[in-house]
Amino acid sequence: MSKRIALYWHNGRGLGHTVRNATLGQALLDHIPGSAVIGITGAARGLDLLPPEMDLVKIPSYLAYDEQSGVRTTPILPITKSEFQRMRENLIATFVKDFHPEVLIVDYRPQGKKGELVPAVINSPTTHKVLGLRGILNAPVETNNEFFNPHTVAFIQEYFSAIHVYIDACVFRFEEYYQVPTAISKLLKYTGYVARPTVKTRAEARALLNIDAGARVIVLSFGGGQRTEMLWQSILGGLSHMRKHFDFAYLAAGPYLEADAYERLRLQVSEYPNWKWTRLLDPLPLWMKASDLFIGAGGYNSLAEVIATGANALIIPRHLSDREQELHSQALADLGVLRVASLQMIMSEDVTKLLEACLLEPYPEKRQVQIVTHGAQENARLIELLAR
Repeated sequence: MSKRIALYWHNGRGLGHTVRNATLGQALLDHIPGSAVIGITGAARGLDLLPPEMDLVKIPSYLAYDEQSGVRTTPILPITKSEFQRMRENLIATFVKDFHPEVLIVDYRPQGKKGELVPAVINSPTTHKVLGLRGILNAPVETNNEFFNPHTVAFIQEYFSAIHVYIDACVFRFEEYYQVPTAISKLLKYTGYVARPTVKTRAEARALLNIDAGARVIVLSFGGGQRTEMLWQSILGGLSHMRKHFDFAYLAAGPYLEADAYERLRLQVSEYPNWKWTRLLDPLPLWMKASDLFIGAGGYNSLAEVIATGANALIIPRHLSDREQELHSQALADLGVLRVASLQMIMSEDVTKLLEACLLEPYPEKRQVQIVTHGAQENARLIELLAR
């Protein structure tokens, strides 16, 4: 009898939630052969990154815009927000009722986006619910208000069997940073970072990607890419001034970068024959492993894969409405894992010398700590125990 496992993730602002759940799904398929693994999401891009054996329930999507005042969401369909909310809620509840999974893994939001998961959770009493958290969520005040308020705590305590924290406790501990009630802290299980597996050496990566072993290579990716045109302009300007120091640049625009911005940047990049402009570099960890320098945003997946690959990395936290990327990147910089530059500095200064230093002086020379990156496999092991 196959085990039935469902993974819910809302949308997010880019690829982060989708990539993480694709990685978790693949580990479940590998660890529990013959299992039926399915995703439930409104993500509109990046779904081709899911494992072929993992099916999907696609609910209507919204686009999320990161602004100083907060995250603004707008349905893609020309319908009212109340209709949109009802459709998503009903579709999720109906599917969970019919699929009847042994385990439902809920990514980030225990009640779903705007509570859309509540009916499915309440009306599936024999399904084990596991809350998956990426580690650092936001600054303490905001996180305590959103996640550890009495209403949410009571909901988690009543309906969830465990909370899997996808981070190594040597980098960050929930209990030391947030006001986690005792009832919730008992549910925490640190799995280590969820990172896609890749080859062990740069030589192997370059052989697979047909890159010359002696070439000097820079790889850039800002995740989903939404509203990153000005960031790209700044980085491309710096690269153009230091191009004598490298041979190839591989640039991943991201599937959410707006079409007009994508085309403007494509034309700019086309002036340099050894610069390659594309929507995605897949699998990105392989490209990281092959690079002499990786430049990216501070999203969870990029950070996890920098750790897993040991890439020489410059990270630019780019979220405007919360501090998660900034806090997580700085925690890893303090451990000597990577370099960090602020978005304000990148956008307001000539970055040529910074990029030159990052390329010519790889960092770190030696990792100060060993950080666990087999979180997907540990999550699968824990899920198997629940599904028995």
